[in-house]
Amino acid sequence: MIGPMRKTLLLAVPFATGLVLALTAGAQPPPVLIGKVGFHNEFRISLTFPNGALVRTLPAGTYTIVVHDYSRIHNFALGSVTENRRIFTGSIRGIGTKSYTVDLTPGAYAYACSAHFRTMHGAFTVTAADTTTTGTTTG
Repeated sequence: MIGPMRKTLLLAVPFATGLVLALTAGAQPPPVLIGKVGFHNEFRISLTFPNGALVRTLPAGTYTIVVHDYSRIHNFALGSVTENRRIFTGSIRGIGTKSYTVDLTPGAYAYACSAHFRTMHGAFTVTAADTTTTGTTTG
């Protein structure tokens, strides 16, 4: 026989689990950006949206940057020019795909190959997150 306290706990567990699932079900993953460096050992580096468009401006927020490093002579490093700090740096000798989740605040950002930063680099700007809403007005 299960006592009254145990029945209450057994009933609470499914409720709590359902509540957690309901709270996390609406959470969206961060937008994804694609970094590529050194395909066929070429001296090229890029940061694009999934559709292939070059990143030039982004609203502030959290992003997942998936870096595809194809070469043992290049790497992908991202930094905040505004704050004068590195956000992440991949290995020059390493190859493969690595994901970074980053919080980007308004300012100027740059990415480059650490070994060839004078020729392999790019930049983008992060703007304040859009807090306005658009709607239809009747006049």
